[in-house]
Amino acid sequence: MNPSIDLEAAKAAFFASGGQLVILEGFTYRPLPQRKHPEPTPKRRRGPDPVQKGNRQERAKAKADMVAKFAATMTCSQASKVLGISQGSLWDMAKRNGFSFVPATPGKHTPKPGDEERDAEMAEKIKALRDEGLTRNKVCQSLKTGHTTVTRLIKKFGIDFPSRKAGGAHESSQA
Repeated sequence: MNPSIDLEAAKAAFFASGGQLVILEGFTYRPLPQRKHPEPTPKRRRGPDPVQKGNRQERAKAKADMVAKFAATMTCSQASKVLGISQGSLWDMAKRNGFSFVPATPGKHTPKPGDEERDAEMAEKIKALRDEGLTRNKVCQSLKTGHTTVTRLIKKFGIDFPSRKAGGAHESSQA
C-alpha cells in the first residue's frame, strides 16, 4: 500500500484511542558561562625594601655623581666590577654626564722591571742593523720581534729609521 495512506490511518487510530498531540520545545542556544579567573597575587620582593627618595631624575643624577667619583680613580673595567654595572652602561653614563674614566694601559706592553735595559740593548741592535742597510722588515726578522715593538723602540729612542727608502720603492727599477 501507499505509505502516506498508512500513516494517516495510524494517526486516526491514535487520536481515536484517546492519544493527545504533545509539542516538544526545540533547541535554544545558551552561551557558556563567563570564566572566572583568580585574582593575580603580587610578587613578593626578596631582601629589604629599597629606600627611594626623590624622583627618577634625582636618583639617576645621584648615581651618576657616585660613578663620577669612582671614575676619577678607576678604569671603566674596575668600576664595573666594583659597582656591578655593565661597562656599556657606565660609558653611556659618562658620556651623558660629562666625565671620563682613568684610561687603561693601552696595548699589551706594560713596563716591567728590567725593561729599560732590554729596550736599550734592542735599540743599539736596531741602530747597528739600520747602519748595515737592512729594512725594517729584515730588522724585525733578524731580531725575532714584531713590527710594533721595533716601531715603539724607534719612537722611544728617537732612532732615524725611515719606513721607506728615500726616493720611493721603485727607484731601482727606473734606472
